[in-house]
Amino acid sequence: MTPASPTIGAPPGTAPVILGVSLTISTHEGLRRSLRSAFGLSTRAINLRIDPGMDLIFLCETTLPSSLPCLASLTHPGVTAVTLRAATLDWTPDPEHGIGRGTPTLGALESGSCFLTANSRKIPIATFCQRNIQPTHIEMELLGQPNLLEFLRSEWFTLEISGTNRRRLNRPLAFAANLQFEVRMLGSMAA
Repeated sequence: MTPASPTIGAPPGTAPVILGVSLTISTHEGLRRSLRSAFGLSTRAINLRIDPGMDLIFLCETTLPSSLPCLASLTHPGVTAVTLRAATLDWTPDPEHGIGRGTPTLGALESGSCFLTANSRKIPIATFCQRNIQPTHIEMELLGQPNLLEFLRSEWFTLEISGTNRRRLNRPLAFAANLQFEVRMLGSMAA
């Protein structure tokens, strides 16, 4: 879950700011097995209390500094608003390993949401469902146009992608989250 090299840092008001982040959904032992080993609960007790669908929930997140080079233009004093313009998830196949049985692709996901968290505030910014999912690309649907400036100017902020799988992952799924932001300047608000 390390940030990818930021791709573009444009002057405010001209081109969008693009943040690219590498994320990984790890394989998991399954919720029941994890709880059994962590708390010593019996399998019977776990099976009675946990929805079977809970085994197919994923969460991946990373905390990023606002000092990333691609966010440098947001420090300009004339910036008044930053809104999300586009959000995608992209998976690149490993050229050394062909896609085959057991290879996790974005097609293993069923639904998900993207959140930003900063200063103890969490906001949903995009979402996706089955109709958005391709094996190598997911175009997320934006959730309104909230001003994200205070989140991206915080010393640290967290990007989270979470949701549900169609099936269990038997290998980690590494992908890139690409967020494109529109920057508005003081002068451009009146235009």
